[in-house]
Amino acid sequence: MRVVRLLVVVLATALLSTAAPPAPVAAGGSTTVTVASMTFSPSAVSVGLGESVTWVFEDPTPHTATSDQGFWDSGSHSSGGEWSLTFGSAGTFPYHCTPHPHMKAKVVVPFKVTGGSKIDGWKLRWATGVAPEGLAYDVQYKRSGTSTWRSLRTDTAKATGLFNPTRDGRYVVRARTSNLVDEDESSWSPMRTLAID
Repeated sequence: MRVVRLLVVVLATALLSTAAPPAPVAAGGSTTVTVASMTFSPSAVSVGLGESVTWVFEDPTPHTATSDQGFWDSGSHSSGGEWSLTFGSAGTFPYHCTPHPHMKAKVVVPFKVTGGSKIDGWKLRWATGVAPEGLAYDVQYKRSGTSTWRSLRTDTAKATGLFNPTRDGRYVVRARTSNLVDEDESSWSPMRTLAID
């Protein structure tokens, strides 16, 4: 399914510090992106799992907000039009305007660490619920001082998982959402660092 109202995304490659500052968040967990003067403003926003982005179209020229990986397409909107999408999974989601491909932007959705310890492990949440048909999640980790990413989950439909490494140290974890229909993935979510000692 190409249009997904509840987008489910997965964990990390851009550090939060390298992402643009998030747009203002209105009550209810909604962030607004203005589409005017042939640009998306701001061009990068960060929202939490289960929060939404609303695109407000101010140009008289019709525009779209269309996922680069086929996760969503707002359809064409112009002056006074609005369209909203709830992001139910972690990842970095680049998008563009179909009639004006030079218009580019992204939505960044970090995953959550909902608690943990060295003894019990760390509970990670990369989605608000089980992946809908056509979507799946990948989660990776690596230990500080190494360059190799290892899979924690691959093409899983589950929204959460336990990270319980056998060695002490600092680990970074990331996730992304896979569009199984189009065989494409979101970019990785921002990385989270966990210290096990």
